Amino acid sequence: MCELACSAKHEGKFQPSLARLKIIKYDDIGVDIPNVCGPCETAPCVDICPVYAMRRDPISKMTFLEEDKCILCKSCVGACVNGVILLDTERMRIIKCNHCDGDPECAKVCPTGAIIYGPASKVQAVDRHSKILSYLKEIQRTAEASSASGES
Repeated sequence: MCELACSAKHEGKFQPSLARLKIIKYDDIGVDIPNVCGPCETAPCVDICPVYAMRRDPISKMTFLEEDKCILCKSCVGACVNGVILLDTERMRIIKCNHCDGDPECAKVCPTGAIIYGPASKVQAVDRHSKILSYLKEIQRTAEASSASGES
């Protein structure tokens, strides 16, 4: 849903490949994890940009692209540690999350609360690893309960 909402807002069409975030699906364990442009500690996309088209807010640590400065060298695409900076080969431009100017569609439509947005002081840090482990334990518990009820 978040990929569709993102592409609809920015591109005017429902095309997940043009979304500024990617959902990583682990079908074997039934987990989908949103991969979004968030506050980077190192922001390699900013450091590698030869024309300073990528910038980083010093307070929020969020990165932004100034499209009018971009020369399409694609360095940021390769440098992005999250893989969420893309080259739109149809329109020859860089696609990167602009956080919907502070009101992101992906967070608004996320049915599970996996994507949240707000000032760092108000948004709790989420330990993804612990959340996934907790989820996997619940899957295992449910599977064991199902198999136990099926044996009796």
